[in-house]
Formats: sequence, C-alpha cells, structure tokens
Amino acid sequence: MTPKQDWHSLEAEGIFERLESRHFGLTNDQVQERLEKYGPNEVETEGKTTWAEILLAQVKNPLVLVLVVAGIISLAAGKTTDAIVIVVVIAVNTLIGFIQEYQAEGALEALRAQAAPEAEVLRCTGPDGGCEEMTVKAAHIVPGDVLVLSAGDKVPADARLFEAHSLEMDEAMLTGESIPVAKVTRPLSADLPTAEWVNVVFGGTAVTQGRAKSVVYATGEATQMGQIATLIRETEKVETPLQRQSKDLGRKLGFFALGASTLTVILGLVRGFDLQGIFLFALAAAVSAIPEGLPAVMTITLAVGVNRMAKRNAIIRRLQAVDTLGAATVICSDKTGTLTTNQMTVQRLYVGGLWVDVSGAGFEPEGEFTINGEKVNPQELTPLRRALRIGAMANDAHLT
Repeated sequence: MTPKQDWHSLEAEGIFERLESRHFGLTNDQVQERLEKYGPNEVETEGKTTWAEILLAQVKNPLVLVLVVAGIISLAAGKTTDAIVIVVVIAVNTLIGFIQEYQAEGALEALRAQAAPEAEVLRCTGPDGGCEEMTVKAAHIVPGDVLVLSAGDKVPADARLFEAHSLEMDEAMLTGESIPVAKVTRPLSADLPTAEWVNVVFGGTAVTQGRAKSVVYATGEATQMGQIATLIRETEKVETPLQRQSKDLGRKLGFFALGASTLTVILGLVRGFDLQGIFLFALAAAVSAIPEGLPAVMTITLAVGVNRMAKRNAIIRRLQAVDTLGAATVICSDKTGTLTTNQMTVQRLYVGGLWVDVSGAGFEPEGEFTINGEKVNPQELTPLRRALRIGAMANDAHLT
C-alpha cells in the first residue's frame, strides 16, 4: 500500500521517481523490502467457513431452539414418541440446511481458485542488469513493479500506464459500464473522478484488447477494489425478514407455552388436582403449542429456491438470502447491460396525459401501441407521434 496520491495527473517520470522504480522494473532485493513494508498484494477476506460453523448455524434458529427445549421436556415427561419425532424434525431440518450451504461454500471455493493468481512483470536480478519479463504470483506484486499487460490478462493491482498500444479494459466490475474503456498514457486533470482515470488500470479489471506496460502504485487494500472490499467487510450485518419473523414467532411461542403451562398448573392446584398429573398435562400442552414441522417446512422451501437459483447459475451462500431476494420490492440498476441483456426496450409511455403501453421486446421491430387495452395508431395521436419523433432524432442509434 502507498499513501493516497493523484497518480493519474502525474507525468510517467514523476511516478517512477516517487515510487523509486524504473521502466525496466525492480530488483529482487527491492521487491523483498517492499513486501515486508507493504505486505502481500491481497485483500483481507473472511476466513473459510468450516463445516462445524455451518452445522452450528443451522441450530441457531430460535424455532429450532424452542424445539430442542420441547424435546427435552417431552423426554423428561416420558413422552418418548413425541421426543423422537421432534429429534427427527430437527435432524432433517439441520441436514438439509447444512448440505445446501456446504455445497455453496464448495462452489465459492472453486470460483476463488479460478481467479488469476499470477501476473507478468519486469524484474531484475541486480541493480545493473539481468532484467527480464517473468511470471510471478499476484500476491507478490509490490508498489513500483512494472506490469506487462496483454489481451486476456487480469490486472493484479492499481497501476499507472506509461506505454499502451490500442489498449481497452473491461471495468464493469468496478464502474458497472459494460463497454470496454480505451486507455491512454498522458496525464489527466487532477479533479477527475476515479471512473474517468483513463490512464490507470485497476486491480481486478481485465484487458480486452491491446498491450501495455504500467507501474504499480497501490496493492492490497489500497487498491480501488480493496477499498470496496473493506467497506463491505465493515458493513453491519442485518437479519433477513424471515430471520426476524421466525425469531419473533419463536419468542412469542415460548412465552405463550410457558405462560399457558404455568396458568394450567396454578388452576389445577387450585382445583385440587394431583401435582404430578397436572404438571405432566401442562408439559404436554406446552409441547403441543410448538409447531414442530414449521422449521423443516421453512428450510425445505428455501432449499427449493436455492436449487432454482442454482439452475440459473446463481450461487446462494446462505439459505436466508433467498428470502431477502424475495422480499425485495424495488431493484435499482443502471442500463449498461452489466445486469441485463443489454437490450433496453420501451414498454410504457406517458404523453399528453395518457399512459400508452408498448408491446414487443429486444431488437425485433415488432409491436403495437395500446391505451387501456385498445390499439392506437401513433400517427393519429399527436403527442405520441411527437414524442416518438423526438426520441428517434435525439440519438444516433441504428438497427442493422
């Protein structure tokens, strides 16, 4: 990591001077010194979730805890059959949740393994020569390293370009823009936002075309992607709607069962019933108030949702995430094609005080205009005709 600087506004020579580097790269001794000073080029992430942690997470559900208490009470009261049923329900619920989340963790580990772990750099064996291009682990990249980039490469750290030939970068993962960005080497205005630093390549982005050389100025958590990862890691984790509702239900059921049982014992004693008999009756009533099948039904329902998402190539790490997605009422996204098929289609217009529905989708020039279900001719509706004409003339799009 290095102190924050406006690297995009500096001349290439000024950058090399500030980083104490050279066009033909660092020496091995310099690299070792900087690794000790700045640390490896890695972003701190949460440790790998163990199978024990995944298993423990399944029984933290308040409803499951209530079932555990109910099972213990049933066993103590001699209701062996009830206790066995509750244990089976808990086991099935835990097993389904564990299998789903364990598989998701395995898939995520496989994706991490596919990430580009190496990079091409210029390194020197000594201060006076022996400089050559070599492949090193991305974790061993340090500030001052000279990266050699070509089409298909994934950039390991933030770096300032000093040589570029028809270079274009895919920065969708950072900016959301699906169109490749053409890069330059000249200094830029100091007040430009980060997304417009076209003389810089950012860690995590990919080269779609061309070749270039750049000098690294930020590694690890000092990179733009590293800063985003830090913000995500520091974000407070909140409960999903289903978790809040199940916790509330579990709490209410627990209080209800306890209150009803206590009231039953008191009334029984007042009316002269045998203490042991009324106590067992109260325990049975408390267990009956617990919906043993609810946790299993919830888990199975979420598992079905996870499987449907998996068939659409979406990995769900936690079962509860399916509920969070289902509870979304508004999804805000841009129109760059990163989250869509890159085909924007008008479906409804508000012109002249009227809502006009438009059928058809994609790039097929087919469809019709309707108002309240009745087909209309846009040539006969002046406001609509005018709006369509403005839309057609105010852009340079064309359909081939």
